[in-house]
Amino acid sequence: MPSFAKSLRVGTMTTAVLSVFGVAGCGGHDTNDTSTPDAQQLAANCSSLASKNGPSPFPISGTNVLSSVVVPATATAPQQCQVDGEINRRTGVDGQSYAIRFRLRLPITGWNGRFYMGGGGGTDGTLVDPQDVAALGYATIGTDSGHDNTANNVANAGGTASFGVDPQARVDFAYNSYDEVARTGKAVVEAFYHRAAEFSYFVGCSEGGREAMLMSQKFPTYFDGIVAGDPAIHLPLGPMSGLYTTQLFAGLANRMGLKLTNGDPAIAKTFSDADLMLVRGAVLSACDDLDGLPDGIVDNLPACTSALVSAKLAEMQCSGAKADTCLTGDQIATLQKAFGGPVDSAGKQLYSDYPWDAGVSAQSGSTYSQNWRSWWLGSYASAANNATKLVFAPAEAVIYTSPPHLPSSVAGALSYSLAYNFDTDPQAIYQSTGIYTQSAAQLYFTDDPDLSAFKTHGGKLMMYQGGSDSSLSMSDLLKWYNAMNQKMGGNAQDFARLYLVPGMNHCSGGPATDKFNMLPQLVNWVENGVAPDSVTAAATNPGYFNVASRTRPLCPYPKQSRYKGSGDINDAANFSCR
Repeated sequence: MPSFAKSLRVGTMTTAVLSVFGVAGCGGHDTNDTSTPDAQQLAANCSSLASKNGPSPFPISGTNVLSSVVVPATATAPQQCQVDGEINRRTGVDGQSYAIRFRLRLPITGWNGRFYMGGGGGTDGTLVDPQDVAALGYATIGTDSGHDNTANNVANAGGTASFGVDPQARVDFAYNSYDEVARTGKAVVEAFYHRAAEFSYFVGCSEGGREAMLMSQKFPTYFDGIVAGDPAIHLPLGPMSGLYTTQLFAGLANRMGLKLTNGDPAIAKTFSDADLMLVRGAVLSACDDLDGLPDGIVDNLPACTSALVSAKLAEMQCSGAKADTCLTGDQIATLQKAFGGPVDSAGKQLYSDYPWDAGVSAQSGSTYSQNWRSWWLGSYASAANNATKLVFAPAEAVIYTSPPHLPSSVAGALSYSLAYNFDTDPQAIYQSTGIYTQSAAQLYFTDDPDLSAFKTHGGKLMMYQGGSDSSLSMSDLLKWYNAMNQKMGGNAQDFARLYLVPGMNHCSGGPATDKFNMLPQLVNWVENGVAPDSVTAAATNPGYFNVASRTRPLCPYPKQSRYKGSGDINDAANFSCR
C-alpha cells in the first residue's frame, strides 16, 4: 500500500464535505483527521451518499445520486459501496433527455489508496464500470459520456449517433463529461475515506484511448498515470477513412461483378479469407526477416515499406484467371490504395496511410482470424454488408459533421458512404456553423504535442497500438509521438512511452502477442520511479503461429524486440529491446 504523504499535499477537505459523513463536530472528530473510517462507518457513509439533506460532497451542481448501496464481498472482490448518479439532467435542442451518468465503486474493505477511471469505446453511450480493477482494491469510476445508447437513439438521426444533433451532447462526449466525472469521483473518494487518493490512474483503448490522451493534454493534473491504447487522436478522420475504404472495395466488388441479393456491391466478397492469407504471406516474405528472425512477426515495422510489400504482392498476381493461389491486379491495386489512406481527387492526403503488417489475416487449424477484415470488409460468409466501418458511417454524418447531415439512418450507411465527396465533404469536420460553435476537429482532436503541464505534474504516460489496426492508423500515432518528442526536447521517454504491437488488430486480436496489462508497470513507474523498459505480452491465440504458447517483450519505441540468438523463440526471456 502506498504512503499517504501526497494526499496531504493535494488538498484538504472542507468542513462541509466532511460533515456529510458526520465527521465535523460529531463525536469529538477533528475535521483534519485523515484516518480512514472503519468498515462499519464506511458502510454507513455509503447509505448517506443518497441523502438529500445537508451539504453535498459532489463538486458539480446538478449532481443527483440515483442509488448508493453496499455490495457484499465475493471470493474475488472486496465489499464495496456502489454509487450510481447523474450530472446535469436536461432536455437537448433535439427534444431528447440527456444526463452524464457515472458509477463509482468505493471499497469498504481493502482500499489500496488509489483512484482509477476507465475509458469508453466507440461513441460511448454505455456506462463504463471497471469492476475488475475495483476488485483489486481501487476506487473506480466510469461514465457514459453524457448520452445513452438506449434512450438517445433516433432512427433518422443516425441511431445511437443521434446525440450529435445536440451541441452540448457533442461537448460532453468530447471532453466535458470526463472532466466532471473525474472531479466528482475524486471529491467523493476524499470525503468518503477522509483523505484524498494517493495516486490516480486513467486507462482506456480506442475512444477510451482518445479520452486518455485528452487527460494528458486538457486536464494534465487530474491523473498521475495514464494508459492510452490505440488512441483515436484524430477521431473524425478514422471514420472518414472508413468511408474511403468502403468506396474502394465497393468499386472493386462492382468491377468483379459481386452483388448481394438486393443489388448492393458485396464488399466482403472482394477478398476471401484465403486471399488475405496470400496478403499476409506477401508481407511476411517482404518483412519477416528484417528483424533477423523469420517467426511470423514483423518486429521491424518502420522498415516494412510499401515498396517492399508491393514487390511481393506483384509476384502473387494472377497471370490468367483468378485462382485461390493468386490475386488479381485489381485486388492488389485496390489494397494498395486503401493502405495509402484517403486522398481527394488532387491526391491531397486527408488522413494517415496505414502500415503494412502481417496481421491482415492468420489461420489456426481451419479457423481464420476475422479481426482485421471485420473493419474494412466484413465477414466473407455474411449475406449482407457488415463491415464495422459502415457501422460508424452515421457517426461521421451526425456527430462529426457541422451541421449534422440529416436525415441519416443506419440502413442508409452504405449509400451515405458511397456518396461522400472527398473534395468537399471533409470540410465539414473543420467548420463551425450556427449552434455548432466548435468544429468536430476542435472538439475531438487530441493531438497537442506539448505535454509540458503533464510532465511538470509528474505524470507518466504509456501508449500502445497494434501494427494491424484497421480502425485507426498506427502511422498516425507514430507521427504524433515523433512530433511530441521533438516538442519535449527529445526527452519524451522520461515520462511518455509508446509500445508498438506487431500483428495486433484494434486493441487486441490477430497473430500477435496481444495479451498484456500495463497498469502494474504504470503504477511502478509512477510510485517507485521504475520506468517500463519492456512489457511482457502473450499471444491470445498462439495457434496462429502453430505453437502452444508464445510470449514476447513489447518495447518502447523506437526500440524493437530482438532475439538474443539462443533459446526458445516463443519465450520472451530470450528476447531483448534494442
